[in-house]
Amino acid sequence: MGVVEITSFEVSKGRESEFRRALIEVLPILVRQHGYIEHEFGVSIERADQFWLIVRWKTLEDHTERFRGSADFEAFVGAFRQFLAEPAAVSHFRQAHYGGGG
Repeated sequence: MGVVEITSFEVSKGRESEFRRALIEVLPILVRQHGYIEHEFGVSIERADQFWLIVRWKTLEDHTERFRGSADFEAFVGAFRQFLAEPAAVSHFRQAHYGGGG
């Protein structure tokens, strides 16, 4: 089933294009990680300075221990950290199932 990581970024005003370019350039680092499944990236309709990144991982540990504990993580985050107005907000989720009766 896997784990979904949702990261929200608030970018410094006027630095949105730089942030977008920097993140796109380092996405190959993310894609080559152990346990990586897929990702999506987007920008808010209401606020051009808000972005999100959704990453699907095989396990929570693939993100929190393997990737975050690697030199690749610092290279990944270091490429765009300077454009952030505040630290990124990261949350992890598992798919919820419901009974879904009639």
